[in-house]
Formats: sequence, structure tokens, C-alpha cells
Amino acid sequence: MLKTTMSGAFAVAFLAMATPAAAENVTADLDLIAKVLQEEGMQAKIEGDEGKKYILSGLSGYTFQILPYGCNDAGADCKWVQFRAAFTPEKKPSLKDINQFAAENFFGRFYIDHEEDPIIEMDIDLEVGGMSRELFIDNIAYWDSIMVKYADFVFSNDE
Repeated sequence: MLKTTMSGAFAVAFLAMATPAAAENVTADLDLIAKVLQEEGMQAKIEGDEGKKYILSGLSGYTFQILPYGCNDAGADCKWVQFRAAFTPEKKPSLKDINQFAAENFFGRFYIDHEEDPIIEMDIDLEVGGMSRELFIDNIAYWDSIMVKYADFVFSNDE
């Protein structure tokens, strides 16, 4: 009986040692997101005032913001983040052109702001425990892809 108990205890201890610690999920915490971006070799600088902070970053030659949303009154416990980029081409695309681009492309929100600058946004839901680092990085890769595609589109009249 002692032999069975000892071997069972040894097996449990061995499995506990062999199981890697769970990786930390990415949540809508700006400090955590900035750290993940920096560890992946990207720039990430937290800017803004208390309660209105955001991350300033960039990929493929374009600057973008990561804005937290669904936060409590203290600006914490946020539910999602929004990736946002604004472009200032010399010859701005028409609303009709923006709508056509939006109809042909997914996962981004495309519009013209009050200054008639083309904007792209993409929301990432990080509520209820967030998402794995790998999935978050995959979302960033998609953001980069659609942001560059949109930038190419909005600057195409400048050439």
C-alpha cells in the first residue's frame, strides 16, 4: 500500500513540475499591452493624462493609437481596446470611395472625420480574461495588413 501511495504522489509531483505555468493573457491594460508590443520589437509609448491614456505606436511607417474603452470611472478595468489611425493625404478620397473600400474589406471601420481625413479603426474585445498573447499578436498583424492596405488606398490619389 505504501508503494502505491508513494508512486502516486511521485507521479502527481512530477506532472506538476512538468506542466508549464499558464501564460498571461493580454487584457485591456495599457501597461501590459505596451510591454507585449515592446517585447515583440514594436514601439509603444503610453501618452495622455490620467483617465485619458492611450498607447502611441507604429508599424510599416504609419503611426497609430491604441485606446482603451469600457473602463470604470478611474480609467481601469477596461473591456476592449481600439486601434486607430488617421491619414492626411493631399487629395482626399471621397465618401463614395471610402464606402466602396469598406464594402470590400473586413474587420476595420473606415470613415472620414470632421476634418475630412480618412480614419481606420479596429476594436479588439479583451473582456472576460482577455486573449492569448499569440492571438493578440495575430490581431496586430491583421491590423498592420489592413492599415497598410487602407493607407495605400487613401494616398493613391497623391501619386
